[in-house]
Formats: sequence, structure tokens, C-alpha cells
Amino acid sequence: MWYRIGRGPTRDYYYANVDLIRASQISMAASFALFMAGLAAPGLSDLVHGELMTMGLLSFYLSVMYLQHPAFTNSMPKRPLSYVLLALFALGAAGRLAHMPFSWAPFSALYIALYIPGLRGRNAPPNILTMAGLAALAFAGSPWQLAMSFPAASAMSLMLRVDSAKRKFSVGVATAVAFAAVYLASIFSPLPRPAATALAFAAFLAVVRGVYISREPYAWGTAVGRLLPLLSPLGFLGLPADHFLYMGIAVIMFSLCIPWFVPSVFLRQVPKWRSHLPLVPIAASALRLTGVGSLVGISAVLLMAGGAYAAYAVLRERAFPLGPPP
Repeated sequence: MWYRIGRGPTRDYYYANVDLIRASQISMAASFALFMAGLAAPGLSDLVHGELMTMGLLSFYLSVMYLQHPAFTNSMPKRPLSYVLLALFALGAAGRLAHMPFSWAPFSALYIALYIPGLRGRNAPPNILTMAGLAALAFAGSPWQLAMSFPAASAMSLMLRVDSAKRKFSVGVATAVAFAAVYLASIFSPLPRPAATALAFAAFLAVVRGVYISREPYAWGTAVGRLLPLLSPLGFLGLPADHFLYMGIAVIMFSLCIPWFVPSVFLRQVPKWRSHLPLVPIAASALRLTGVGSLVGISAVLLMAGGAYAAYAVLRERAFPLGPPP
């Protein structure tokens, strides 16, 4: 199913890498379209808005995580598995729209199998988190469960990688497995959704030893992104509880995933990002979480503008072609 990094027939490995990049690019382009459509949809239907936004989250994190799959697992999926995985993702989305149960299970099963080479060494703990998210996706029903599955787990696994490198600590496999158990239990337990969201993110903060603040946008941006889901129980007071999760993930995307990884998806030089980029989703979160109609609309416009700016900033940069096949 895969080649070890640096092994295998040179030409086959090259084209397998091209397939992986193309699959990631297709997923990222789809996520942009889904997000833009979803942000424009609340005036038409809250249900359509929720489905489009969660599909956008899934497509975004498939792109970001799959592009880094070789680094995370020390392996390259063989041809044509990248396109098979993409087809199974589309099948899961279509099944979701057709109200088919477990429509994401084939996608999750294949993607989990591709993570098996990454279950050793220092990559194992964050990979366990990602695999737990994929397992949750196979059984997810509501938009909240979809967001809490692969997208939330991917965001947490990325922050675990970055935090452990920047703050010089390590997380063992046993700790990762224990957290994965708490995380999965929170998603599928009878707990109210606000409490379940707060429980999962509180457990994550315990794993990564809280938050740290510095002038770096990643630090203060993801600090806000981690803390917003902890405030989900404010939903018991009438605030939009699930959006504490959704907006927290949005802040993490603008603080980590978009500036760090999206340029690589499109083989572009990293732009000189404005240091206040995370303030766009933070401001949008403050407006959205009021639940006031006019402010919710402004929040959507802010996020659309932030997404359009990020796309423009990336695509205007110089491209790095892969070069001819060997």
C-alpha cells in the first residue's frame, strides 16, 4: 500500500508523490468553495449552512493532513491510492447528503490503514490522535460530531506536534491512547454537546500542558482557538454552543494551518503573512457568538474576506514546480 520514504522504484515514487499533491490540491480547492458557499447560506437555510461548513472542514483537513502524510508516517501511498482515498471521501460526502449511515466508514478505514506505518517513533502519539478522529468520523452523525471527529482531532494533533517541538516536552503513546479514549467517549457519550466539547478540549490542554503566549501569531492565536471550545457550556445560557467549537477550529486554521501549510499545498513560496491574521477569525468569533443576526452576518463577511485574502496571498507567490520525472 505504500513505499517507505526514499525507497521503491524512483519513477513510481515520483508519480505517487504527484498524486498525493494533486489530491491535496483538489481537497483544498473544494474546501474553499464549500466554505464560501456555507458562509453565504445562513440566510437561506441553517441546515444547508451547517452541512456545507462541516464538509468544508473535512475537506480542508484532508488536504492539510494528507499533504504531510509522508512526513507523519515515513511512507508514501502507492498509486492509485491517493485518488481512491479522494473518491471514498466524495462517496462519504454523497452518502451524507443521501442520509446513508456510516457513509464515511470506507474512507476512514483506508486512511487509518495508511497511518499504520506511523505508529512507531515520535510521530506515533499525534498519529494516534488523528486515527481516533478518523474512527470517530466513521460513526459520526450530526454536524457537531463531524466537526469533533477528523477536523478537531487533526487540529489537536498538529498543535501537539508544534507545541512539543517549541516547548521541548514529549507525550508518550500511553498518554496519547488515554486521551484518545477520553476524546472518543466525549463524542459518543450521552453528555450534552457543550459539556462533551469542553471535556475533550480540557483533556487536550492537560496533554499539551495548557497554553503558552508569545508574540508569535501561532502562540496567541491557537491559545484563543483552544480556549473557545472550553466555553461551550455557555450554550446553557442561550449562546450558540456548537459555534464555540466551530469558531475555535477557525481560529486554529488561521493561526496554524493556513499560514504554515496551505502554501505547500499549492507548491508556493510562503507569503509574508501579516502578524495580525488570527485577529480576523477572533473578531468573527466574537461577533458570531453573540447570536445577534446582523452581527452574525458581519462575522460571515469577515471570514469570507479572510479566506479570500489568504487564497490571494498564496496564489500570487512564486510557484515551485516539481520538475520532470526521473
